[in-house]
Amino acid sequence: MAAARTHHRVVLLVTVTALVASLFPLATQAVTQSQVNEACADSRQQLDDYRAAQAEFEDAALEYEGALNEVEKVEVKQDRVQGSMTVHTDDLDRIQQQIEEQAVQLYMQGGLSSPGIILSASSVDQLMTTSEFLTQAATGGQRSIDELIAARSELDRFNSDLSDTRAELKVVEDHKLDAMNRQESAMEAEQAAYAKLSDRCKTLTSKYDTEQRARAAAAKQRASGSVQVGSFICPITPGRSSFINSWGFPRSGGRRHKGTDMMTNYGEPLYAVTSGTIRISHSSLGGNSIWLRGNNGNSFYYAHLSDYNVGSGAQVSQGQTIGFAGTSGNAAGGAPHLHFEIHPGGGAAANPYPTLAAACR
Repeated sequence: MAAARTHHRVVLLVTVTALVASLFPLATQAVTQSQVNEACADSRQQLDDYRAAQAEFEDAALEYEGALNEVEKVEVKQDRVQGSMTVHTDDLDRIQQQIEEQAVQLYMQGGLSSPGIILSASSVDQLMTTSEFLTQAATGGQRSIDELIAARSELDRFNSDLSDTRAELKVVEDHKLDAMNRQESAMEAEQAAYAKLSDRCKTLTSKYDTEQRARAAAAKQRASGSVQVGSFICPITPGRSSFINSWGFPRSGGRRHKGTDMMTNYGEPLYAVTSGTIRISHSSLGGNSIWLRGNNGNSFYYAHLSDYNVGSGAQVSQGQTIGFAGTSGNAAGGAPHLHFEIHPGGGAAANPYPTLAAACR
């Protein structure tokens, strides 16, 4: 009897232990830098090249973000100057018409000796320099002449401002293009160096980088917490994209960046990060876009696609190709990338960087 009770206790203990282990699995031991160095002993130069390319990409990506904002600011300035020019051009036309009407009235009232004075005046300037008009202007037309002179002066000033703004825009657009080219070159160098790493070096480097990114992101955003999305895979083949934590970076119109821009090759396949339902859309901002309503209740937004591989209403499984990276929407003329968002519970966007950092390396 005692032996039976002991047997039951042992079975119960084993069962409880197994249950606790299933609920609270032991944390995976973190990869150390020394382990990475050991694994990459035969790929030392390639690893150094990989790290240098990563650092170059991050610098170029930050420079590109700054250049993007500068271009948007100068474009707004140019639109404002152009709008002012339009208003002042209309004012100038109105004043010139008013002077011509005054000349006609002067003639009708006998103030001008001959209609030839008006008809022979090939421009308002010629009309205004006739002695008879100048004499009559002193009795009521001088205000129109003063207005015309002032309007022309303002229009000349705005013309000069517009010329300066266009030159400024050329400079910042060139800077943006340089940063974009640096970014793309660094991404290609990063991918090429990564491909040359030995398999063990590649595995431990990826794990180490993932842990470091996740740890840094968690520390930076502890106030809001990391996004927990359950089963999740990278929307792009791991190793085929480069990205930084650009959450909250300023955008045009006072907006803030609400996702992560994953730089990749044009036409790169994009995968369903989880199983769910597809809704495709298009806008001037996001271009060709996909909303994936996950079966786990979370929503995921893919923007700037070059093309779709699914239609609205399609039920997709995790890992299925749903589209291809591109430059549609307001990404036109820029580097191809996927703008990716996570909306926990289908609500407001939350920073996807920690989740992507953990899944995409």
